[in-house]
Amino acid sequence: MGKNYYLYSSRNRKAYFSLPPHWSLSHFIENGEDVSVPSIGQMAQKALEAPLGTPPLKDIVSGAKKVVILVDDWTRPTPVADILQALLPYLVRNGLPREKVSIVIALGTHVRLTPEEVVARVGSSVASVYRIIQHDAWGHNLVPIPLPDGRVVRINPEVAKADLKIGMSSILPHPMAGFGGGPKIVIPGVSNFEFVRDHHMRHTIHPRSVAGLTEGNPFHESCLRAAQAVGLDFSLNCLYSQHGEVVSIIGGSLEAAFAGAVEACHKTLGVRFEEKVDVTITSTYPHTHGHQFCKGLNAPDRVTKESGAILMFAPLVKPVSSEFVDSFDQLKERSRNDPAGYVKEAMGQGKLFLADKPVEFNMAMSSVILRPKIRTILVSQMTPEEEARTMGFEYAPSVEEGVRLLGSEYPNARVAIFPSGGLIIPMTPV
Repeated sequence: MGKNYYLYSSRNRKAYFSLPPHWSLSHFIENGEDVSVPSIGQMAQKALEAPLGTPPLKDIVSGAKKVVILVDDWTRPTPVADILQALLPYLVRNGLPREKVSIVIALGTHVRLTPEEVVARVGSSVASVYRIIQHDAWGHNLVPIPLPDGRVVRINPEVAKADLKIGMSSILPHPMAGFGGGPKIVIPGVSNFEFVRDHHMRHTIHPRSVAGLTEGNPFHESCLRAAQAVGLDFSLNCLYSQHGEVVSIIGGSLEAAFAGAVEACHKTLGVRFEEKVDVTITSTYPHTHGHQFCKGLNAPDRVTKESGAILMFAPLVKPVSSEFVDSFDQLKERSRNDPAGYVKEAMGQGKLFLADKPVEFNMAMSSVILRPKIRTILVSQMTPEEEARTMGFEYAPSVEEGVRLLGSEYPNARVAIFPSGGLIIPMTPV
């Protein structure tokens, strides 16, 4: 049988495979051939001129003395450099020269970018003439902002003193926040470690903190309220096709642009399932940086029977760190071999279950430890078999080998294929 199916390994590369003849295909989530879309610059220009919930950006920059642009890091696919090539000249044309503009990389609690990564992220021409700041969630000069519920968030001082704040991000399914981007460029993007830690641990295990859901989602709603208190004057939100291409950029106010982007995202990436399948074959794309691959578990977990299996292809461009892998053994030891109970208890109290590890380690690990007990086989050229098993996965050296293994163990399986599992929103009645 020919290799009729594929998984994305990058925006322009696919890993092809075939299915056993006795399997029946329930879903192959692809959206056909590429359609012609405007350039990133053209889409950004339209978003600046025809925003939602606010006048065009040129009408709100008047009188601004200090502008800050918040951008995300390499863990997100946002075409930051391309958008800046449209945004920065636009600001200059409307009276805001580079001396008034700073760019803050909204790292949240992520690791700082190297100088080379900064240049790659914003573009060499921008990096050479604009002031670039990497947010430090542990900084001593963070500025306190009181919130309506009595909490206090401390934010990056460059953001606090700006009288015009612009954010850009990607609206993607997020395992806890419903969707990434939007308010998350502010919270956790430029906030303090303690606030991020307490927020994430408190809200992650809530039953409505799931991908594709914002209404009644305390993780999202708390982020939004905090971001509103900090203030974001203009938001640029990138939308994607099921194969990772930016197909639209929606600009506007924090609330209206995010709501519009979420609505569009549901239409583009939402897939209805009437019942669960026996086997799901998925790529974690676009989550290709280290432990970010764990986000790729969300969609297959929601559509696969607990008696079934998931074959997960992780096309990593940056390996999972040994510290992250070793943390699984540490958790087993600290929990006396009850990691799920230990994690639930700690997070139920709003605490890190591994207090000596980064917040994102705790978040990614919780998505593995607390997921349904579905057999999962990992395929990753950057992850040795021993590391895969330490993280709780089985291992196959290739997608085809994984399919052969499952083909003999799941006869007559109903199968779903997610070429880009990180860009799918399953809509299920169960």
